[in-house]
Amino acid sequence: MNSTQYSQNPFSAASLLSENLSGLTLVEERIRSSFRSNAPQLTEISQYLLSLGGKRIRPLLAVVTGRLFGMYPPSAELVSAAAGIELIHMATLLHDDIIDESPVRRNRTSAYIEFGLAPSLITGDFLLARAFGLCAHLDLYVIEATEQACVELTEGEVLEGHLDPKNPSSLEDYLTVVRGKTASLFALASAVGAHISGASERSTELLKDFGYLAGISFQMVDDILDVTADEDLLGKPTGTDLRQKTPSLVNILWLTSGDPEAVRFFNAAAITEQEAKAAAQLLRADAVREGSVIQECRKTAEHYARLAQEKLLAVDDQRMVPAVRDQLIGLLHYTLERVK
Repeated sequence: MNSTQYSQNPFSAASLLSENLSGLTLVEERIRSSFRSNAPQLTEISQYLLSLGGKRIRPLLAVVTGRLFGMYPPSAELVSAAAGIELIHMATLLHDDIIDESPVRRNRTSAYIEFGLAPSLITGDFLLARAFGLCAHLDLYVIEATEQACVELTEGEVLEGHLDPKNPSSLEDYLTVVRGKTASLFALASAVGAHISGASERSTELLKDFGYLAGISFQMVDDILDVTADEDLLGKPTGTDLRQKTPSLVNILWLTSGDPEAVRFFNAAAITEQEAKAAAQLLRADAVREGSVIQECRKTAEHYARLAQEKLLAVDDQRMVPAVRDQLIGLLHYTLERVK
């Protein structure tokens, strides 16, 4: 995707949200109704997490993919599926904050700090149960696809581990992890939207592939933003991946670049937040240079966004709405513009 393609696309994130707001409102209402519990703290923590905001990109993908094949407003089945997918994502956020011991989520105190480890962990389990309760009433394709996505997600989380400077992760290792921990829910949302709206089996598979590739590109952009973004925009301290030695795309490419500073940094027994911020500043200062780590990460993210676009362009379905396809392509462009 070059700069000319960007300029030719009139898409804006605001327009996509506004055009699909009524559908997303239905999904949000379904999510809130799932928070009902005889244990008030489960409801309280769930509502708190939802109040932190977020892009809602997974339910948005489900709603827009349904619209791609003529379904709008979304049916009750699609609303339930989209809500279930977001509930799964919410559960992973709770569990991630516990694993990372993260004090902040989207510029506010994380649920882990606000409510404690055990209540947050149990609420994550509660949200997963509610998600499967929603999906269990749908057809077999949705049930099996949801199970597969959740298995891939958990496998990706377990496989991620920490970056080992003596045996660094490869790009292939990274892609295996990201395909599971991030892209699996993108693929699920896209495939379910297509399936429930009556798309052909081939079109559904193409949208599933689109979701995987878009999710990979999205995660690569998030990896870059962990180094380059303003903390207010990021919603948490920059350099978190560096401090935790996460095998992010940035960290892998920096370590394998042969930079002695990277070798020294990742060989340290422990990394302070200040050292992580200093490393992030070093990478940002070098970002404008052609061939720099950040530049290579951007090119890789663009490559996977381009592959995702090709999957959309391969859809040949009489019911497909070209204007909605352009919106999905525009969403890819918007994702990449975040790191320009």
